Amino acid sequence: MFTLKIENTRGEIFELTNNEQDYAVIGVSGLTRPDTTVNTSSGVSDGEYYNSSKLGMRNIVIDLVLRGDIESNRQRLYKIFPLKTACTVYFKNYNRNVKIKGYVEVLDGDLFLEQEQIQISIICPQPYFESLKTLYTELSKIVRMFEFPFSIQVGEPIPFSEIRNMPLCSILNNGDTECGLILTVAISGEVQDLRIYHTATPQFVGFDYSFQAGDQIIINTLAGQKKMILMRDDEEINLLNYMQPDSSWFRLAIGINNFTFTASNQDFIRILFATTELFGGV
Repeated sequence: MFTLKIENTRGEIFELTNNEQDYAVIGVSGLTRPDTTVNTSSGVSDGEYYNSSKLGMRNIVIDLVLRGDIESNRQRLYKIFPLKTACTVYFKNYNRNVKIKGYVEVLDGDLFLEQEQIQISIICPQPYFESLKTLYTELSKIVRMFEFPFSIQVGEPIPFSEIRNMPLCSILNNGDTECGLILTVAISGEVQDLRIYHTATPQFVGFDYSFQAGDQIIINTLAGQKKMILMRDDEEINLLNYMQPDSSWFRLAIGINNFTFTASNQDFIRILFATTELFGGV
């Protein structure tokens, strides 16, 4: 069993499944991995040389049989899914609950069949499905220990926080591929020489900049959205010009990823990682 929903630009969510009296889904294609384009070049020897490869865009095609008031139900689809407009496809089965953004390419059918059918074609420029759940992980030298609800027994105190000699956090990527992430760095005092490390790789991002209390750094490594900015007193400062040489745009590998950081005053730094897992198919 599965559920299939589409959200349009007005925020209306239309469920195509579990609506058998009006629409029967008889087929959905484009839910598995899209085709890969492999680029090669020929040389003087046999065969060819590999240059690069990439996944193509995804094309989701939904075939429906109209039931009930057929003309009204068909015209309802025209209004909900105008051509060329953006939409979000939601798909859920036993193992996965995901979404993907696309654009309505085709909404067409044969009006003269005994059982009238409509086909909806959606082009998704970015090929990966996203998990509906965003994972949040915190990295700080001072680890919060205090939680609600609580009770304190005599002689059994409860720590409010714990200080680590080396700040470290682990992020598990259970997706099908590596993915980007968003780091939000909160600064509560004067900080210099900030460096954030992906410990299993040579990757790091560092800044030659003097930060102060109240600063917030936003590092976005998502595909098509990359940026590094500083928010200070409602002013947005581009940090790309202050990045240290050999700094990288972090990507999460499949499996466990460990992060740490160094700075002049580590106690004044708290980093929040936001991650959305990506899937090649459902």
